[in-house]
Amino acid sequence: MKSYVAAVDCGTSAVKAAVFDLAGKVLGAGRRECPCRFLRDGRIEQSPESIAARTFSGLKDAVARSGVRPGRIAALAISNQRATVLRTDSRGQALGNAVSWQDMRGRRELEALGRRIGAPRYHAITGLPVNPVFSLAKILALQRGQPRRKAARFSLVQDHLLKRFGAADFFLDRSNASLTGMFDVEKLRWSAEILELAGVAESRLPVLVDSGAQVGAVSAAAARRCGLLAGTPLVSGGGDQQCAGIGAGAVRAGVAELTLGSAGVLLACVDRPRQDPGMRLACCAHAVPGKWVVEGLQNSAGSCLDWLSRLVSGKRFTGSFLRAAFAPAPGLRDPMFFPFLAGAGAPIWDPEARAMLLGLTHAHDRAAVARAILEGVSLETKSIIDAFRAIRVPVRELRLTGGGSAIAGWTRMQADLFGIPVATLADPEASVLGAGILAAWGAGAFPSLPEAADAMARVGRTFRPVPEHTRIYARRYAMYLDILERSASGGMLRMTARGRQP
Repeated sequence: MKSYVAAVDCGTSAVKAAVFDLAGKVLGAGRRECPCRFLRDGRIEQSPESIAARTFSGLKDAVARSGVRPGRIAALAISNQRATVLRTDSRGQALGNAVSWQDMRGRRELEALGRRIGAPRYHAITGLPVNPVFSLAKILALQRGQPRRKAARFSLVQDHLLKRFGAADFFLDRSNASLTGMFDVEKLRWSAEILELAGVAESRLPVLVDSGAQVGAVSAAAARRCGLLAGTPLVSGGGDQQCAGIGAGAVRAGVAELTLGSAGVLLACVDRPRQDPGMRLACCAHAVPGKWVVEGLQNSAGSCLDWLSRLVSGKRFTGSFLRAAFAPAPGLRDPMFFPFLAGAGAPIWDPEARAMLLGLTHAHDRAAVARAILEGVSLETKSIIDAFRAIRVPVRELRLTGGGSAIAGWTRMQADLFGIPVATLADPEASVLGAGILAAWGAGAFPSLPEAADAMARVGRTFRPVPEHTRIYARRYAMYLDILERSASGGMLRMTARGRQP
């Protein structure tokens, strides 16, 4: 049995690659920046060739640094940014740039489709709100904008990269497909009803497979660029958030995973589709075959702290500054922040919502404001946890991933605020680890995916709630919800004319 696996996480701004042993230890890593192009007209794009080239070179670095002979690497799997769309011709060559998931083009076309099908029906089929962040809006815009250069097919990052590595066809895992807005989340197949409304033939979309399925082998041409041996099995991976859930060990009910990057995503594994009647939460296929996830997206998380640092110093805050910010015990008269710098995601879903910072006095300094900002992000996370519990999705333990998990004071605050144990991970790069776990299971190293996750996903430090602090935060949370409701009803949350009236 070969004892090592390779994995890649192709994110929004960077490609990360690693070689793991079967205990989840990183033996070698590589990274390449892969930024988006932000165009003046609002388009956000990436070069498909740049994505592929940086994936190959980052993986080559990881293999070289691992010291592992390529012949001992059992398989490769990929985690990727979700919902980003590529157009290809009949030979599989990309036509133009990839349209990033952040690109909101196609909003009007999607709204028109939403009126035809109705938002409740659309949510019942896809598990998603009618929102242009998902792939369908981008496909509708591309079909409208370039009829003379009609794509033979549409791809996502996963199937495009697998094809570049040597897969025989464009194979897409169901966890990625469920973020396109064209996927039936209960039947686990493309929705004929939505495809007909969109005018998209199923033959123009990737072939659906389970995560963990072997879909081909690394070609000789790819081997020369990535450092693996030709013939190394290619295993179908998953969307970055589902892979992060696997890498955090969130593969059973009760254990949830929270990614704290620029945005925040709360994810919990469930045994069957759990639809939210209020359409506040997304329900998607998990990268664990036969499982689903419930997700809640916060548009702004760590980016709120980045905003403050740009505002006051232009530099990132140091670890000593953040430790000082979390040194005082929580108090009822502390400032309060509402984290809507980029509008509100779940559970409000209001793109016009605006951030608020309340309760300041001359006595408050930068540290107090920084603490309020991170507390505000966590208060909003608490509202998402409550929405999970309202549809009977238990959250008894939380595991943190992403850059925000490195701030110990914030992790301790979240344990107190949520009233449950909150753990960091031994390897905070949970998405690439999740792809590595899929590669190991797909190569036959473990009898089941949960067993693979148990062996390779390692918890770091666990923080347990302090009851006295939890009681204070319960009162703070009640204040937060009350102010939020009053601000929304008075128009202040959107800064409307009604909100400015005396």
